[in-house]
Amino acid sequence: MKAIILAAGRGSRLHPYTEECPKCLTVLGGISLIERQLETLRREGVDDIVIVSGYRAELLSLDGTRQVMNSSWETTNMVESLFCAEKEFTDDFIVAYSDILYEARVLSALLRSPHEISVVVDRNWRALWETRFDDPLSDAETLRLDGQGRITEIGQPPDSYNDIEAQYIGLMRFRGNGVKNLRQAYASLGETPRPWMDARPVGKAYMTDLLMEMILLGHPVHAVPVNGGWLEVDTVSDFETFSAMFKDGTIGDLFNPEAQAGK
Repeated sequence: MKAIILAAGRGSRLHPYTEECPKCLTVLGGISLIERQLETLRREGVDDIVIVSGYRAELLSLDGTRQVMNSSWETTNMVESLFCAEKEFTDDFIVAYSDILYEARVLSALLRSPHEISVVVDRNWRALWETRFDDPLSDAETLRLDGQGRITEIGQPPDSYNDIEAQYIGLMRFRGNGVKNLRQAYASLGETPRPWMDARPVGKAYMTDLLMEMILLGHPVHAVPVNGGWLEVDTVSDFETFSAMFKDGTIGDLFNPEAQAGK
């Protein structure tokens, strides 16, 4: 099993903590974000790990991993970072953001999924968002499911909580025909106007844009639902809030560091 971790960006919303290092090297609870993620991956048997780097790439030469460089990291986003590693695609691989932490049970749920395209989503997302934001809807994204657990909409600004059945966390898996469908969706980006193109060029497409493209092309994208057990560290507020929670022991209300390593 292979994992591709997307770690090319600088993490400007975490400045000044990212002044000298990529966001994923930010230390939370005494351990960097990426070291925590590597521990969880290896604990679940995922030990072929590729890091897509960009900003301060020399700092991401971590033992037991390989690097692929996104030389255009300053002008691109997650989708382009992923396809910088296209030669690393196999018939079964995981894609993960580098600024997330997740308990072993979250990864285990993804590994148990039988589907060709599987995306982890958090049904208990409001507990995390209410900790992070005064107005959770200001940062949340739509996510709708059909009766078979397939995602029908993802990544749009919501009008209300009714538009959000769960929240995307930045952890997914492609296998079999899902890898072919991933490539097809990437090749088709920009050919048909989509709502997100009003906000950003194709070169800065988000992963949710690519997932939505697959859905619109008729490829089933299955949700892997979990109830909490993960964190996203995207802003200074996130970092300082979670750091304080690690210190006072309340982080367990959202994320169990021991369970992160399967202990």
